[in-house]
Parts: sequence; structure tokens; C-alpha cells
Amino acid sequence: MPDPAERAPPPPDREALKLPPEDGDAQLHEVGRDGLSVFLYLSFTDKELGQLFNDLRLSIPGFRIDKLSGVQKADHLADEIRERPDARHAVVELLKKIYEFPVLDNVTLTPEVASQLAVAAELEDFRVLMLWRLLADPQAEVRKSAHPSLELLAKAYYGGGAAPAPANAPKKVDEPREGADLEKELARAKDLAEKSRARADEIAAQLKAARQDEAEVSKELSKARKTIDRQGNDISQLKLELDKARARAKAGMSEKQARELDHAKELAQKLEAERDALKAQLEAAKSAKPAAPAPEPAAAAAAAEPPEDEQVEEAPRDWHLPRFSTEFYDSLTGWDRRLQRAAFKQAFLLAENYRHPSLRALPLQGLEGYYRVRVATDVRLIYKRHADDTVEILSVIDREDLDRYVRQAKTR
Repeated sequence: MPDPAERAPPPPDREALKLPPEDGDAQLHEVGRDGLSVFLYLSFTDKELGQLFNDLRLSIPGFRIDKLSGVQKADHLADEIRERPDARHAVVELLKKIYEFPVLDNVTLTPEVASQLAVAAELEDFRVLMLWRLLADPQAEVRKSAHPSLELLAKAYYGGGAAPAPANAPKKVDEPREGADLEKELARAKDLAEKSRARADEIAAQLKAARQDEAEVSKELSKARKTIDRQGNDISQLKLELDKARARAKAGMSEKQARELDHAKELAQKLEAERDALKAQLEAAKSAKPAAPAPEPAAAAAAAEPPEDEQVEEAPRDWHLPRFSTEFYDSLTGWDRRLQRAAFKQAFLLAENYRHPSLRALPLQGLEGYYRVRVATDVRLIYKRHADDTVEILSVIDREDLDRYVRQAKTR
């Protein structure tokens, strides 16, 4: 009698057959940052993502890992894997521990079939669609291949054995099942139970994240209230300055002082409108349902300052007073009163004396007709000069956001 080991077929050449490696290694570092992040978020619970942080010895200065949401953990892990591809091995090991092996790991896929599977995986009803496809196949042996899985799902969801046969159905003599089949069915049942437990953990993690989101919304509401109070104080101070200016006007004032008074009136009106808008946003936020935070995009690289000898903007023949855009007033929100005043000062100084030492208007690289001037060490005022030489004041931004501003302006 031949040795069973001699009858066993040789292991397949997985590389020649274009099958996944036996250890399940996946080239996760080739996936885009957001795509890899959502794969990790869907694959693991919040606790399991924290375990990966420990396995890879990751830390984020100033943050406690256990306080991060699942999305934030997945984002940082995705960044780490893309920067250091070897880190993917810890993820693959955890995937093997939870899921054991990827589906269809012994079937060679064509790019067309892979594309169809990827699109189907986007749907929550992927299991139903796959079973439907098997049951609709014209080949009887393919259709029958879905029957054992359906019976196993029936036992898992309903308990007990299969549904009773109809009264008029012929009686079937029970046949003993092979031990290998029973072991295979037991392995499937265990896998289904483990996946159910993992799903329960995922739902618990999502509930925890929703509670964290609610707490963050409460913090935002508190910040909005503080902003409204601060704007109210600024408006009160401006009104006092206006009253003083009116008192000086009774005694007579210069043309320049009259212009300053007009500017102060305009600023007070804009701040009052901003306060009303913030109040409306606060009321809307109170009644809005907290939503799950979207994965935040990666921060843009800081824009490098041009060399000091770069050609500065030449003054046009007729320089007009600047036009303040709605975007400019929106961008003032969040800056302190000192910077807001400095922004207005630089804008009017552009019209009065473009050669003033504090200006040095420089072109904004990548946008025709856009320029920037310095407001503070890391703050820039963006403006645009039109064909008729009118100047439109666009925004006050952090110097590090210059690249992002250019990209967004190109898409408008």
C-alpha cells in the first residue's frame, strides 16, 4: 500500500500561478493614504488599531493613543505604512490572526475579474450579490456549490438543523459524511462566529466614536459662544472709538482723520454682521445632529518664502482704493483684534504708498495677478490686481497655507 505522503499532490507554485503569497503578505504601502486608512478602519476594531500602535511602537507627541478615534488611528497607521513599508507586516499578521486567509487565495484572478470584485466590495450587500450570482449560474455544479454555504448560514442565524422537507417530498436515506467535510463545516462555523464577534466589537467602537464626536461638537459650541462674546467686546470698543472720533469731529478734523472715521464705521458694521452670522451658526449647531468626522486630508507643505532679491510688484500708473471681498471678511474670523487691524492697515497702505517698507508685495506663484504682502511674521494678506488696476483684497491666511490656497484657487 503506497504511503499517503507519496499520494499527496505537490504544493502549487503560487508565484507561477499568480496566487497571493502563502504568508498573505500584501503591498499595503502602494495604496493611497485615504484608501489605506479606510481599509484599516473597516478591517479592525478601535482596540485592535490601538494594538497595532503598540506593536509598531508608534506615538504622537501631545496626544494619548487611547483618546484618539478609530479614524484618527487608521490615518496615522496609513501614514506610517506608506512611509515605512516594513510596518505592513504587523498589519498582515493581525489580519491572519483575525481572518486567517484572504478570500479566493487559491484562485488566479484576471484584471477584469479583480475589477468587478473591487466594485462589488464597495457594497454592503456583497454577500447577497455573490450568492445570487452563484445561484443564477447556468452550470448546475456551480449553483450547487452555494448550497452548503446557505445551509451553514441557516444554522448560524436560525439555529438547529435545516428546514423540514415538504410532506410530498421523497424520503432520503441519511448518508454518513466524511470527517474532512465535518471539519470543514466546523471551521466555517467558527470563522462566522469570530466575524460576528468582530462586527459586534466594531459596532461598539463606532458607538464610542459617536459619543466622542458629540463631545467635540459640545466643545465647538462652547468656542462659538466665546467667539460671539469676543466679537461683542470688539464692537463695543469700536463704538467707543467712533464716539470719540465724532467728538473730535465737532472741533474740526483733517481729511485723513475723516477717512479713518469712515474706515472705523465700515469695520464696525462688518463685525456686527459677523457676530450675527456666528449666532445663527450657533443656533444651527445646537439643532444639528452630530455627524461622524470625515477623515481629514494630509496637511499641505509650508510654502517657502521667495528670496529677498526677488522682483517686487511694480506700481500701476493709477492706483485705486482696494475692494474688500466677502472672502476677506470671512478670513478675519479667528484672528485676534491686533492682526485684524494690521490687515486693514496693510490693505489701505497698498493704495496710499505701495513703496512703504512694511509692504514688499510679491507675486503668488501659480496664480496670475495674485500677490501677497506681510501682515505679521507668519501671516500674509492675499490680494488680486485686475486688468483695470483695481485691487481686490481676498484673504488673510497663515503663511503655511499658501500652497493650499493656490490649489483651491485653481479649482474655483
